[in-house]
Amino acid sequence: MGKTSAEFRAGARRKAKAMCLLLIVTAAVGYFAGWVWALIPGIMAAWSAFQLMSATLIAARLEVLESQPRLDRS
Repeated sequence: MGKTSAEFRAGARRKAKAMCLLLIVTAAVGYFAGWVWALIPGIMAAWSAFQLMSATLIAARLEVLESQPRLDRS
């Protein structure tokens, strides 16, 4: 899609921040409303963690590709 490793790294940072916030919300909801209600932000935190890992892996693979010399085909 033309995205660079830096863009994926930035996305991974955003997902890490979202995951931390959602984990705090999960703990607060679990404490005040019960753990059944805490499943909703907990599932969202798990999804953010999955997206974080995915973006990190893609960024690492792109960094390897970006560091290799390009062969121009005419």
